[in-house]
Amino acid sequence: AVVSTQSTGEYMVLHNLFFCFLLAFCTYTMSGQRHLGPIRDITYLGIWNNRMVIGYRGSGRVYIMEHSSLREFGDTNWMQQDQKYGNKDCWYAEFPLIPFPAKIRIVGDTLAYSGNHSQRKPAVESWTYVDIGAGGEIIHQNMKNNNR
Repeated sequence: AVVSTQSTGEYMVLHNLFFCFLLAFCTYTMSGQRHLGPIRDITYLGIWNNRMVIGYRGSGRVYIMEHSSLREFGDTNWMQQDQKYGNKDCWYAEFPLIPFPAKIRIVGDTLAYSGNHSQRKPAVESWTYVDIGAGGEIIHQNMKNNNR
């Protein structure tokens, strides 16, 4: 079953502290290059307002391999997301909740384009493996950047 972050006050305090720690990580690792280059630095940030939140850098999008039919919420733009989560110089992807606990792979999908700063799709996209606990918390996260 899907676990809501609204279950107990104690859990919410711990969850919010952990979310703040991960947002600080996003700021440190993603400084100054939100939209340039291939998708990279994919980070599962946790659950916020009944949404799974993922931070990443690069031009394109991310998807969840084991739940490829899940579509990212499209009801907020980057300015609204920066207001909610803080301007951490990364993009945010918000997805519907999945059943927890879960083991997922979040995969980049780089947008190839030509122009002043042309970019090719990498031969292998970056990905992050995440082991998520019953409450949506991170048990283990392993980031694999591949910018070739």
